[in-house]
Amino acid sequence: MTRHTDIYFFRHCGAGPPCTHLQFSDGIGACGVMVKRRLARVFPHPRSILRHAQSVPMTRPETTLLARYHQLVQVLASLARNSHGVDAIVQAVHQQAGTLFSAHSTLLALRQPGGDWLWEVYEDQRRYSQRLPFYPEGILENVLHGEALSIPDIDAYLLEYPVRFRRVMDNGKVMLNVQAEEEVAGPPTVSMLFVPLEVRGERTGVLSIQSYETHAFDDTDLEFLQLLAQHVSIALENAALREELECLTRTDMLTGLPNRRAFYHDVPRALDTARQEGKELHLVMLDVHEFKRINDSFGHQTGDEVLARVGQALRQTFAAPDAAFRLSGDEFALLVWEPEARLEALALRLTHALRAAEWPPGPGPICLQGGVAQPPSDGNIDDWLSLADSRMYHAKRRRIVGDQVDWGMDFGDITHLRPPSSETDSD
Repeated sequence: MTRHTDIYFFRHCGAGPPCTHLQFSDGIGACGVMVKRRLARVFPHPRSILRHAQSVPMTRPETTLLARYHQLVQVLASLARNSHGVDAIVQAVHQQAGTLFSAHSTLLALRQPGGDWLWEVYEDQRRYSQRLPFYPEGILENVLHGEALSIPDIDAYLLEYPVRFRRVMDNGKVMLNVQAEEEVAGPPTVSMLFVPLEVRGERTGVLSIQSYETHAFDDTDLEFLQLLAQHVSIALENAALREELECLTRTDMLTGLPNRRAFYHDVPRALDTARQEGKELHLVMLDVHEFKRINDSFGHQTGDEVLARVGQALRQTFAAPDAAFRLSGDEFALLVWEPEARLEALALRLTHALRAAEWPPGPGPICLQGGVAQPPSDGNIDDWLSLADSRMYHAKRRRIVGDQVDWGMDFGDITHLRPPSSETDSD
Protein backbone atom coordinates (compact mmCIF):
# COMPACT_ATOMS: atom_id res chain seq x y z
CA MET A 1 0.00 0.00 0.00
CA THR A 2 1.40 3.38 -1.03
CA ARG A 3 1.39 5.91 1.80
CA HIS A 4 0.82 9.47 0.44
CA THR A 5 2.48 12.42 2.07
CA ASP A 6 0.75 15.39 3.66
CA ILE A 7 2.74 18.31 5.15
CA TYR A 8 -0.20 19.55 7.23
CA PHE A 9 1.55 18.73 10.52
CA PHE A 10 4.89 20.27 9.64
CA ARG A 11 6.16 23.78 9.03
CA HIS A 12 9.45 25.32 7.98
CA CYS A 13 11.65 25.97 11.03
CA GLY A 14 13.13 29.30 9.89
CA ALA A 15 13.69 31.82 7.14
CA GLY A 16 15.86 31.24 4.12
CA PRO A 17 16.30 28.11 2.05
CA PRO A 18 14.68 24.88 3.18
CA CYS A 19 16.67 23.14 5.88
CA THR A 20 16.84 19.57 7.11
CA HIS A 21 15.39 20.50 10.50
CA LEU A 22 11.60 20.17 10.74
CA GLN A 23 9.47 21.26 13.64
CA PHE A 24 5.95 20.22 14.57
CA SER A 25 3.37 23.00 14.35
CA ASP A 26 1.86 22.09 17.73
CA GLY A 27 5.06 23.09 19.54
CA ILE A 28 6.28 19.62 20.50
CA GLY A 29 9.66 20.42 19.02
CA ALA A 30 12.10 18.99 16.55
CA CYS A 31 12.13 15.40 15.45
CA GLY A 32 14.59 13.11 17.18
CA VAL A 33 17.75 12.00 15.43
CA MET A 34 16.34 8.57 14.61
CA VAL A 35 13.15 10.09 13.21
CA LYS A 36 15.12 12.58 11.06
CA ARG A 37 17.31 9.78 9.73
CA ARG A 38 14.30 7.69 8.80
CA LEU A 39 12.66 10.73 7.15
CA ALA A 40 15.86 11.32 5.21
CA ARG A 41 15.58 7.85 3.70
CA VAL A 42 12.18 8.77 2.27
CA PHE A 43 12.87 12.45 1.48
CA PRO A 44 16.62 13.11 0.88
CA HIS A 45 15.99 16.88 0.78
CA PRO A 46 13.11 18.93 2.21
CA ARG A 47 12.32 20.29 -1.24
CA SER A 48 11.29 16.75 -2.15
CA ILE A 49 8.61 16.98 0.54
CA LEU A 50 7.06 19.96 -1.25
CA ARG A 51 7.37 18.32 -4.66
CA HIS A 52 5.82 15.14 -3.32
CA ALA A 53 2.98 17.02 -1.65
CA GLN A 54 2.22 18.80 -4.94
CA SER A 55 2.34 15.62 -6.99
CA VAL A 56 0.01 13.40 -4.97
CA PRO A 57 -3.57 13.84 -3.82
CA MET A 58 -4.18 15.00 -0.27
CA THR A 59 -5.30 12.13 1.94
CA ARG A 60 -6.40 11.74 5.56
CA PRO A 61 -3.48 12.77 7.83
CA GLU A 62 -3.69 9.63 9.94
CA THR A 63 -2.85 7.50 6.89
CA THR A 64 0.23 9.42 5.78
CA LEU A 65 3.82 8.64 6.61
CA LEU A 66 4.67 12.06 8.02
CA ALA A 67 1.51 12.08 10.09
CA ARG A 68 2.47 8.70 11.50
CA TYR A 69 5.81 10.12 12.55
CA HIS A 70 3.88 12.93 14.20
CA GLN A 71 1.76 10.38 16.05
CA LEU A 72 4.89 8.47 17.01
CA VAL A 73 6.39 11.58 18.57
CA GLN A 74 3.13 12.06 20.45
CA VAL A 75 3.63 8.57 21.91
CA LEU A 76 7.25 9.36 22.79
CA ALA A 77 6.18 12.58 24.52
CA SER A 78 3.56 10.63 26.45
CA LEU A 79 6.19 8.08 27.47
CA ALA A 80 8.44 10.86 28.72
CA ARG A 81 5.61 12.20 30.88
CA ASN A 82 4.39 8.84 32.17
CA SER A 83 7.50 6.73 32.79
CA HIS A 84 6.58 6.30 36.47
CA GLY A 85 5.90 2.57 36.24
CA VAL A 86 5.22 -0.33 33.91
CA ASP A 87 1.46 0.16 33.96
CA ALA A 88 1.75 3.85 33.05
CA ILE A 89 4.10 3.01 30.17
CA VAL A 90 1.76 0.38 28.70
CA GLN A 91 -1.21 2.71 29.06
CA ALA A 92 0.64 5.54 27.32
CA VAL A 93 1.48 3.27 24.37
CA HIS A 94 -2.02 1.79 24.20
CA GLN A 95 -3.73 5.18 24.15
CA GLN A 96 -1.96 6.01 20.86
CA ALA A 97 -1.69 2.51 19.37
CA GLY A 98 -5.18 2.65 17.91
CA THR A 99 -4.34 5.54 15.59
CA LEU A 100 -0.66 4.78 15.08
CA PHE A 101 -1.12 1.09 14.27
CA SER A 102 -4.90 0.44 14.11
CA ALA A 103 -4.29 -1.91 17.04
CA HIS A 104 -6.87 -3.05 19.57
CA SER A 105 -4.57 -4.55 22.21
CA THR A 106 -1.17 -3.72 23.68
CA LEU A 107 0.95 -6.20 25.61
CA LEU A 108 4.12 -5.56 27.58
CA ALA A 109 5.72 -8.74 28.94
CA LEU A 110 8.73 -8.42 31.26
CA ARG A 111 10.95 -11.15 32.69
CA GLN A 112 10.98 -11.17 36.49
CA PRO A 113 13.90 -12.03 38.81
CA GLY A 114 12.38 -15.47 39.44
CA GLY A 115 12.32 -16.22 35.71
CA ASP A 116 8.59 -15.94 35.03
CA TRP A 117 6.75 -13.24 33.06
CA LEU A 118 4.86 -10.19 34.25
CA TRP A 119 2.14 -9.37 31.73
CA GLU A 120 0.56 -5.93 31.44
CA VAL A 121 -2.23 -6.02 28.84
CA TYR A 122 -4.57 -3.29 27.65
CA GLU A 123 -7.38 -4.40 25.33
CA ASP A 124 -9.76 -1.59 24.43
CA GLN A 125 -10.78 -0.30 27.89
CA ARG A 126 -9.89 -3.49 29.76
CA ARG A 127 -6.65 -4.04 31.65
CA TYR A 128 -5.08 -7.32 32.74
CA SER A 129 -2.02 -7.90 34.88
CA GLN A 130 -0.72 -11.46 35.27
CA ARG A 131 2.36 -13.40 36.27
CA LEU A 132 2.92 -16.36 33.95
CA PRO A 133 5.49 -19.15 33.72
CA PHE A 134 8.31 -19.10 31.19
CA TYR A 135 7.98 -21.67 28.38
CA PRO A 136 11.11 -22.15 26.21
CA GLU A 137 8.88 -23.00 23.23
CA GLY A 138 6.59 -20.00 23.60
CA ILE A 139 6.18 -17.16 21.12
CA LEU A 140 7.29 -14.53 23.62
CA GLU A 141 10.33 -16.59 24.53
CA ASN A 142 11.33 -17.00 20.88
CA VAL A 143 11.07 -13.25 20.30
CA LEU A 144 12.94 -12.46 23.52
CA HIS A 145 15.95 -14.50 22.39
CA GLY A 146 15.48 -13.98 18.66
CA GLU A 147 14.09 -11.31 16.37
CA ALA A 148 10.93 -9.29 15.88
CA LEU A 149 7.96 -11.31 14.65
CA SER A 150 4.91 -10.49 12.51
CA ILE A 151 1.95 -12.91 12.65
CA PRO A 152 -0.79 -12.00 10.12
CA ASP A 153 -3.11 -14.82 11.28
CA ILE A 154 -2.45 -16.53 14.62
CA ASP A 155 -4.58 -19.61 13.90
CA ALA A 156 -2.75 -20.27 10.63
CA TYR A 157 0.55 -19.64 12.41
CA LEU A 158 -0.22 -22.17 15.14
CA LEU A 159 -1.04 -24.81 12.54
CA GLU A 160 2.37 -24.32 10.96
CA TYR A 161 4.53 -23.79 14.04
CA PRO A 162 4.25 -25.94 17.22
CA VAL A 163 4.68 -23.13 19.75
CA ARG A 164 2.90 -22.19 22.96
CA PHE A 165 0.46 -19.33 22.59
CA ARG A 166 -1.33 -17.67 25.52
CA ARG A 167 -4.72 -16.02 25.21
CA VAL A 168 -6.72 -13.95 27.73
CA MET A 169 -10.11 -15.52 28.50
CA ASP A 170 -13.40 -13.92 29.61
CA ASN A 171 -12.59 -14.50 33.28
CA GLY A 172 -9.24 -12.74 32.93
CA LYS A 173 -7.26 -15.97 33.09
CA VAL A 174 -4.68 -16.83 30.46
CA MET A 175 -5.02 -20.14 28.59
CA LEU A 176 -2.53 -21.91 26.34
CA ASN A 177 -3.11 -22.51 22.61
CA VAL A 178 -6.76 -21.43 22.58
CA GLN A 179 -8.10 -20.97 19.04
CA ALA A 180 -9.72 -17.70 18.00
CA GLU A 181 -13.21 -19.17 17.69
CA GLU A 182 -13.22 -20.26 21.34
CA GLU A 183 -14.65 -17.98 24.03
CA VAL A 184 -12.18 -15.25 24.87
CA ALA A 185 -12.44 -11.83 26.51
CA GLY A 186 -14.20 -9.90 23.75
CA PRO A 187 -13.26 -10.36 20.09
CA PRO A 188 -10.10 -12.45 19.68
CA THR A 189 -6.92 -10.79 18.49
CA VAL A 190 -5.70 -12.63 15.40
CA SER A 191 -2.87 -10.56 13.90
CA MET A 192 0.11 -9.53 15.97
CA LEU A 193 3.50 -7.84 16.01
CA PHE A 194 6.16 -8.71 18.60
CA VAL A 195 9.47 -6.91 19.18
CA PRO A 196 12.08 -7.56 21.90
CA LEU A 197 12.95 -4.95 24.52
CA GLU A 198 16.46 -4.29 25.77
CA VAL A 199 17.08 -2.48 29.06
CA ARG A 200 20.62 -1.72 30.27
CA GLY A 201 22.08 -3.90 27.55
CA GLU A 202 20.01 -6.97 28.39
CA ARG A 203 16.94 -8.46 26.73
CA THR A 204 14.27 -8.12 29.40
CA GLY A 205 10.89 -8.16 27.70
CA VAL A 206 8.65 -8.10 24.64
CA LEU A 207 6.31 -5.41 23.32
CA SER A 208 3.33 -6.53 21.22
CA ILE A 209 0.43 -4.85 19.45
CA GLN A 210 -2.51 -6.92 18.25
CA SER A 211 -5.64 -6.54 16.14
CA TYR A 212 -9.00 -8.28 15.77
CA GLU A 213 -8.46 -8.28 11.98
CA THR A 214 -6.19 -10.64 10.06
CA HIS A 215 -3.33 -9.08 8.09
CA ALA A 216 -3.80 -5.80 9.99
CA PHE A 217 -0.10 -4.87 10.00
CA ASP A 218 2.56 -4.48 7.32
CA ASP A 219 6.34 -4.11 7.26
CA THR A 220 6.09 -0.38 7.94
CA ASP A 221 4.09 -1.08 11.08
CA LEU A 222 6.79 -3.47 12.26
CA GLU A 223 9.48 -0.86 11.62
CA PHE A 224 7.51 1.76 13.55
CA LEU A 225 7.00 -0.66 16.44
CA GLN A 226 10.74 -1.41 16.55
CA LEU A 227 11.45 2.31 16.72
CA LEU A 228 8.83 2.72 19.44
CA ALA A 229 10.29 -0.24 21.36
CA GLN A 230 13.62 1.57 21.69
CA HIS A 231 11.87 4.41 23.49
CA VAL A 232 9.77 2.04 25.58
CA SER A 233 13.06 0.49 26.70
CA ILE A 234 14.34 3.93 27.69
CA ALA A 235 11.09 4.61 29.57
CA LEU A 236 11.41 1.28 31.40
CA GLU A 237 14.98 2.09 32.38
CA ASN A 238 13.90 5.52 33.62
CA ALA A 239 11.08 3.91 35.60
CA ALA A 240 13.54 1.45 37.16
CA LEU A 241 15.91 4.28 38.08
CA ARG A 242 13.02 6.25 39.54
CA GLU A 243 11.98 3.24 41.61
CA GLU A 244 15.54 2.72 42.84
CA LEU A 245 15.82 6.39 43.80
CA GLU A 246 12.46 6.29 45.56
CA CYS A 247 13.57 3.18 47.43
CA LEU A 248 16.77 4.92 48.52
CA THR A 249 14.88 7.97 49.77
CA ARG A 250 12.54 5.75 51.80
CA THR A 251 15.19 3.44 53.28
CA ASP A 252 17.36 3.97 56.36
CA MET A 253 20.89 3.15 55.22
CA LEU A 254 22.16 1.96 58.62
CA THR A 255 19.44 -0.56 59.44
CA GLY A 256 17.95 -1.30 56.02
CA LEU A 257 14.49 -0.52 57.42
CA PRO A 258 12.00 1.90 55.90
CA ASN A 259 12.56 5.38 57.31
CA ARG A 260 10.31 8.13 58.69
CA ARG A 261 9.36 9.28 55.20
CA ALA A 262 8.23 5.75 54.36
CA PHE A 263 6.31 5.60 57.64
CA TYR A 264 4.25 8.68 56.79
CA HIS A 265 3.71 7.31 53.28
CA ASP A 266 2.59 3.82 54.35
CA VAL A 267 0.53 4.50 57.48
CA PRO A 268 -2.44 6.25 55.75
CA ARG A 269 -2.81 3.28 53.41
CA ALA A 270 -2.66 0.87 56.33
CA LEU A 271 -5.33 2.86 58.18
CA ASP A 272 -7.58 2.85 55.11
CA THR A 273 -7.16 -0.92 54.79
CA ALA A 274 -7.95 -1.43 58.47
CA ARG A 275 -11.16 0.62 58.16
CA GLN A 276 -12.31 -1.00 54.93
CA GLU A 277 -11.62 -4.58 56.04
CA GLY A 278 -12.54 -4.14 59.70
CA LYS A 279 -9.14 -5.32 60.92
CA GLU A 280 -7.33 -4.32 64.09
CA LEU A 281 -4.09 -2.39 63.64
CA HIS A 282 -1.75 -1.29 66.43
CA LEU A 283 1.27 0.99 66.44
CA VAL A 284 4.24 -0.06 68.59
CA MET A 285 6.94 2.47 69.46
CA LEU A 286 10.30 1.01 70.50
CA ASP A 287 13.67 2.29 71.63
CA VAL A 288 16.84 0.56 72.83
CA HIS A 289 17.16 0.39 76.62
CA GLU A 290 19.98 2.68 77.83
CA PHE A 291 21.25 3.33 74.32
CA LYS A 292 22.95 6.54 75.46
CA ARG A 293 24.99 4.49 77.94
CA ILE A 294 26.05 2.17 75.09
CA ASN A 295 27.22 5.15 73.03
CA ASP A 296 29.01 6.79 75.98
CA SER A 297 30.66 3.59 77.22
CA PHE A 298 31.59 1.85 73.97
CA GLY A 299 31.59 4.60 71.33
CA HIS A 300 29.31 5.62 68.50
CA GLN A 301 30.63 2.94 66.15
CA THR A 302 29.48 0.28 68.60
CA GLY A 303 26.19 2.15 68.95
CA ASP A 304 25.73 2.05 65.17
CA GLU A 305 26.48 -1.68 65.14
CA VAL A 306 23.84 -2.21 67.82
CA LEU A 307 21.26 -0.29 65.79
CA ALA A 308 22.16 -2.24 62.64
CA ARG A 309 21.70 -5.57 64.47
CA VAL A 310 18.38 -4.39 65.92
CA GLY A 311 17.24 -3.45 62.40
CA GLN A 312 18.26 -6.88 61.12
CA ALA A 313 16.31 -8.58 63.92
CA LEU A 314 13.23 -6.46 63.21
CA ARG A 315 13.40 -7.26 59.48
CA GLN A 316 13.56 -10.97 60.27
CA THR A 317 10.65 -10.80 62.72
CA PHE A 318 8.17 -8.38 61.18
CA ALA A 319 7.35 -9.32 57.60
CA ALA A 320 4.35 -8.22 55.52
CA PRO A 321 1.66 -7.40 56.31
CA ASP A 322 3.39 -6.17 59.48
CA ALA A 323 6.06 -3.51 59.03
CA ALA A 324 9.01 -2.09 60.96
CA PHE A 325 10.48 1.42 60.55
CA ARG A 326 13.42 3.36 61.96
CA LEU A 327 12.14 6.83 62.77
CA SER A 328 15.26 8.44 64.26
CA GLY A 329 18.18 7.62 66.54
CA ASP A 330 17.27 4.48 68.48
CA GLU A 331 13.51 4.94 67.94
CA PHE A 332 11.68 2.33 65.90
CA ALA A 333 8.01 1.93 64.97
CA LEU A 334 6.04 -1.22 64.19
CA LEU A 335 2.70 -1.64 62.47
CA VAL A 336 1.20 -4.87 63.76
CA TRP A 337 -2.05 -6.39 62.45
CA GLU A 338 -4.36 -8.28 64.81
CA PRO A 339 -1.86 -7.84 67.68
CA GLU A 340 -3.91 -9.38 70.50
CA ALA A 341 -3.35 -12.89 69.18
CA ARG A 342 0.12 -12.34 67.71
CA LEU A 343 2.12 -9.83 69.71
CA GLU A 344 3.48 -12.27 72.26
CA ALA A 345 4.56 -14.73 69.56
CA LEU A 346 6.21 -11.90 67.60
CA ALA A 347 8.00 -10.72 70.76
CA LEU A 348 9.41 -14.19 71.34
CA ARG A 349 10.55 -14.40 67.70
CA LEU A 350 12.27 -11.05 68.11
CA THR A 351 13.96 -12.33 71.27
CA HIS A 352 15.37 -15.30 69.36
CA ALA A 353 16.56 -13.00 66.54
CA LEU A 354 18.26 -10.62 68.99
CA ARG A 355 20.03 -13.42 70.83
CA ALA A 356 21.20 -15.01 67.56
CA ALA A 357 22.70 -11.78 66.16
CA GLU A 358 26.45 -11.15 66.17
CA TRP A 359 26.83 -8.29 68.64
CA PRO A 360 29.91 -6.18 69.25
CA PRO A 361 31.57 -6.95 72.60
CA GLY A 362 30.32 -5.09 75.64
CA PRO A 363 26.69 -3.94 75.38
CA GLY A 364 25.20 -7.15 76.81
CA PRO A 365 21.51 -8.13 76.47
CA ILE A 366 19.56 -5.76 74.23
CA CYS A 367 16.09 -4.84 75.45
CA LEU A 368 13.65 -2.85 73.33
CA GLN A 369 11.21 -0.92 75.49
CA GLY A 370 7.90 -0.22 73.84
CA GLY A 371 4.48 1.32 73.96
CA VAL A 372 1.40 0.07 72.13
CA ALA A 373 -1.50 2.21 70.90
CA GLN A 374 -4.62 1.79 68.80
CA PRO A 375 -5.25 4.44 66.14
CA PRO A 376 -7.26 7.49 67.25
CA SER A 377 -10.77 7.85 65.89
CA ASP A 378 -9.78 10.70 63.57
CA GLY A 379 -6.77 8.77 62.22
CA ASN A 380 -4.30 11.55 63.05
CA ILE A 381 -0.87 9.99 62.64
CA ASP A 382 1.00 12.44 64.88
CA ASP A 383 -1.49 11.88 67.72
CA TRP A 384 -1.10 8.14 67.26
CA LEU A 385 2.68 8.44 67.47
CA SER A 386 2.45 10.63 70.57
CA LEU A 387 0.22 8.14 72.37
CA ALA A 388 2.47 5.17 71.60
CA ASP A 389 5.52 7.27 72.45
CA SER A 390 4.14 8.29 75.85
CA ARG A 391 3.41 4.67 76.69
CA MET A 392 6.93 3.72 75.66
CA TYR A 393 8.40 6.32 78.04
CA HIS A 394 6.07 5.09 80.77
CA ALA A 395 7.66 1.66 80.34
CA LYS A 396 11.12 3.25 80.59
CA ARG A 397 10.26 5.17 83.78
CA ARG A 398 8.86 2.15 85.59
CA ARG A 399 12.12 0.21 85.22
CA ILE A 400 14.05 0.30 88.50
CA VAL A 401 17.77 0.93 88.30
CA GLY A 402 19.54 -2.39 88.71
CA ASP A 403 16.66 -4.47 87.32
CA GLN A 404 17.74 -7.51 85.36
CA VAL A 405 17.63 -6.65 81.66
CA ASP A 406 16.28 -9.39 79.41
CA TRP A 407 16.52 -9.87 75.68
CA GLY A 408 13.37 -8.90 73.82
CA MET A 409 10.60 -6.32 74.24
CA ASP A 410 9.44 -4.72 77.49
CA PHE A 411 6.03 -3.03 77.50
CA GLY A 412 6.04 -1.92 81.11
CA ASP A 413 2.77 -2.35 82.95
CA ILE A 414 0.89 -3.06 79.73
CA THR A 415 2.58 -6.41 79.33
CA HIS A 416 6.08 -7.61 80.07
CA LEU A 417 6.97 -10.30 77.59
CA ARG A 418 9.92 -12.51 78.49
CA PRO A 419 11.43 -15.51 76.72
CA PRO A 420 11.21 -18.98 78.29
CA SER A 421 13.28 -19.34 81.48
CA SER A 422 15.83 -21.52 79.72
CA GLU A 423 16.68 -18.55 77.45
CA THR A 424 16.80 -15.69 79.95
CA ASP A 425 20.35 -16.28 81.13
CA SER A 426 22.94 -13.91 79.75
CA ASP A 427 25.34 -15.25 77.17
